[in-house]
Amino acid sequence: MSQLTDRGIAAGPARQRRLRFPQSPPPVTGARRITHLSTGLVLFPFYWAAGALLGVPGLRFRCRCLSAGIRLLFAGRAADAYRCIVAPMDSVRHFEMDFFWRRIRVLRPTSLLDVSSPRLLPLMFLRVDPSAHVDLVNPDASDLARTRALARGLGVEERCRFLEVRIDALPPDAGSYSLVTCMSVLEHIVDDLGAVRMMWDRVAPGGHLLLSVPCAAQPMEEFTNVDEYRLLDADEDGFVFWQRYYDEQRLQAIFDITGEPVTRALYVERVPGAYDADVLAKRTDSVYPSWREPLATARAYTRHDNIATQPGMGIVALEFAKPVTDR
Repeated sequence: MSQLTDRGIAAGPARQRRLRFPQSPPPVTGARRITHLSTGLVLFPFYWAAGALLGVPGLRFRCRCLSAGIRLLFAGRAADAYRCIVAPMDSVRHFEMDFFWRRIRVLRPTSLLDVSSPRLLPLMFLRVDPSAHVDLVNPDASDLARTRALARGLGVEERCRFLEVRIDALPPDAGSYSLVTCMSVLEHIVDDLGAVRMMWDRVAPGGHLLLSVPCAAQPMEEFTNVDEYRLLDADEDGFVFWQRYYDEQRLQAIFDITGEPVTRALYVERVPGAYDADVLAKRTDSVYPSWREPLATARAYTRHDNIATQPGMGIVALEFAKPVTDR
């Protein structure tokens, strides 16, 4: 990745890494943009099929996205429709969406609290369960507005509550939920264990928490010059905290709050460096071929069974169940 600096010191045992990304390229317009979008529409089925042949996860959820994209097209939301049809997921989201979707369909919660997960997850669930309601927490006002617009296009807005707050500022009437979901968000929160406690407190007795975080054999914290979420103060060099990678010891700190997970799955790089290269390409290539993601993900990642022996970075997905009664 461009201009990385490894620092051997960090808070606790985690190594620090500083990522200096170049400026994003200007958006593509005119004939070049039309050609790019048209190419995606023509080629995405072939990459979808190739990914399926190689066993990429998440294709059941992708079928749901295709159906949603068609609805969005008739609702006049062409840009959202294109994303849902051509490239609804990228990289390890295939694995995470597959894990979360399978568990949600089994659990069938009546009330769901979603903590800033990719917006398609809770909205797709509302489309298949007309009795469910979702509270969506997101402190990023602009991102939450896009979620609201997408919910409106999908016809589920009336069963959503959009909360522009952090998890520690939920309104008093939020109550408890049969399911709390948080997909690849916890790693961006400085006080991650405090956030886990707050989410776990919101899980009703007998309810569940679905959580996913990036992981590695050794813990690491990343800082970047790109203030993507605009929620933290930069240091004197202009860097802000971006995310952490969890090792088994850091995961155990979560389990000390929630208890051991009842379901656990791991998806990792086949060769170290694939994730870094992927992030850099998407930040610097204004015509990145997002329709290739099913095949690219199948080639770059695989399922694994042990964080301590994984070759590079990975994603661990976890399900926790709260006892019906406390002992």
